[in-house]
Amino acid sequence: MEQHTCLNCGNKFEDKFCNQCGQQTTHRYTVAHVFHEVTHVFTHADKGIFSFAWHIICKPGIVALDLVEGKRKRYFNLFQFLLLIVGFTTFLISKTDFIVLATKTMNTANEVKMSTKLSAAQQEISLLMQKYNNILQMLLIPIFSLFSWLFFARKKYNYAETIVLHTASSAQTNVFAIATTSLFFLMNNSKGFAIIAVLSIFVMLFSFTISYRQFFKFSISRSFLYAFLVVICTYVIQIVLTAVITILFVIASGLK
Repeated sequence: MEQHTCLNCGNKFEDKFCNQCGQQTTHRYTVAHVFHEVTHVFTHADKGIFSFAWHIICKPGIVALDLVEGKRKRYFNLFQFLLLIVGFTTFLISKTDFIVLATKTMNTANEVKMSTKLSAAQQEISLLMQKYNNILQMLLIPIFSLFSWLFFARKKYNYAETIVLHTASSAQTNVFAIATTSLFFLMNNSKGFAIIAVLSIFVMLFSFTISYRQFFKFSISRSFLYAFLVVICTYVIQIVLTAVITILFVIASGLK
């Protein structure tokens, strides 16, 4: 059998893969090879982005469970996928001014009256949340995971493993968010926003319920109960933190 020298680590090996670093035998790049590599990333039956997106849409809990149990070779990188999908969702949210309009709609619906300066401060914070939605999404995952771990995962799964679960679930909700946010282009009014906002909440509850059902093997009713508790607890913290940041922003800006 022909012996090769690994161009990555210098190890001598036979067959197609280096037994030290795992790299396959390589050859010079050609246009055909580059095209094949790009196509392979998106369409490969086991690890392509499109294939992985379908797995995330249909069975986020099973994907997370497989990763936790060490069955990782078959999947595209979960964390890389989340970064890509959250980045695209953030782009759509920025283009639709979704968060800014959400704040205005909620204030109008609740007949909230505030000074012009305070309203301006709230608008500025909404713009920041909209611009850095990707960071906000990433920060929510460890909080969701913490409540999941505290409520029912401590005896079997550690905190890091619940982060994997909620990373998969967040990836699923962001795939759905692409569809719901895109609707805003067609329904760019307060009534349309209200429908999409309510739909987004149900999408998150649905995603968490399915994920818990698949990952923990709970019943649908128990999965929904835990999903509801985790979502409520997390968003209470988010509301409190947003209020504190708003107050600090107003104080720092010298607004009254």
